[in-house]
Amino acid sequence: MVPILLHLSSSSGFTTTQTAERMKKIANNKRQAGFSTLELLVVIAMSVVITAIAIPSYLNTAAYLRAAGDLRSLNGITAQAKMRAAADFTHARAYADLSGNSYQLQVWYKTGSCWVADSDRTNTCLTYTSGHPSGAVFNLSQGVTFGYGSLTAGPPSQTSIAQAAPCLDNSNATLGSTTACIVFNSRGIPINPTRLAPVATGAFYITNGTVVDGVTASATGSLLTWSTPAGSANWKGQ
Repeated sequence: MVPILLHLSSSSGFTTTQTAERMKKIANNKRQAGFSTLELLVVIAMSVVITAIAIPSYLNTAAYLRAAGDLRSLNGITAQAKMRAAADFTHARAYADLSGNSYQLQVWYKTGSCWVADSDRTNTCLTYTSGHPSGAVFNLSQGVTFGYGSLTAGPPSQTSIAQAAPCLDNSNATLGSTTACIVFNSRGIPINPTRLAPVATGAFYITNGTVVDGVTASATGSLLTWSTPAGSANWKGQ
């Protein structure tokens, strides 16, 4: 009988030891399954710091890309005006509404003796209210406006910085300083608003406060794009 009791006692102790070890492992696993409050706070703090660093860089990049996109669009509209004048054997112009921060491609409609929007297949004569043309227009991006800030020196292709000459309406009356037009004759040469003589002062400038971008048209009709920091005239060709 005695050996049997000893055997039972040994077996019971072994079982108790296994149970204790199993419970210890379960407790350890539970402790490793999550994060402490301190760990979570550290992760949140790091996320806030990284976000604070990244947001200004993102905003600057987005502003630069918007201005660069508008510069390409203005250059495209101006180049299209040059080609449209030659294709239709008439005059065409890139029209900038400086106060409305919009622009439009316009063609001189000989039959109606008026300017029409190139996108208008009905050839409806444009009207102008405070320099704002009727018809569909393209708008500059958010945060981008026509202007060149405090700069006084233009790019190499334009010695003194200035927007193109003010536009004329259908009766050749000036629409004032809130407008600017680069006009092309049927040979693709930039001409003055009265469409009489070649000029080399056609230009559009836009800014987002950080950079100034520009499109210039030489007397031969060559179009160039430029960019400089808004604080200094350090023009680079684009």
